[in-house]
Amino acid sequence: MTKLRPHQREAVDAVRAALEVPAAGTVLERGLRTQVVMATGSGKTLVAAQSAHELRAGRVLVLVPSLDLLAQTEAAWREAGRTGPMIGVSSLRGENAAFPSTTDVRELTAWVRPFDKVTVFATYASLGLVSWFVLSDRWPEG
Repeated sequence: MTKLRPHQREAVDAVRAALEVPAAGTVLERGLRTQVVMATGSGKTLVAAQSAHELRAGRVLVLVPSLDLLAQTEAAWREAGRTGPMIGVSSLRGENAAFPSTTDVRELTAWVRPFDKVTVFATYASLGLVSWFVLSDRWPEG
């Protein structure tokens, strides 16, 4: 992992404090989540990837504001040391997509289900689909 600057280390520590699993390894019904707000160019992507690494996070959802940032963010997470499958929730296909991407909740379910460690990248515009997928009591049959 990359050496963090002091403000980045402070942010990672704050994320860890917000996301540490509650007592006895239990997880809240709808999971754990937080939001990091930092200025442009201050290292949000690095903070997020380092936080996931230190928390030993298995399944991670990363939201970005635009399609242009999907591939860029995935590459940055890989560079920061994140391993495992990476999946996009977007309309990008073929040579425009650096990794598998879908807008079909059944397909997303089938792709994610087998993995304990997977990173899903989505745009804010895809949040409705992702929310249904993540928060649904019933995943659609694969």
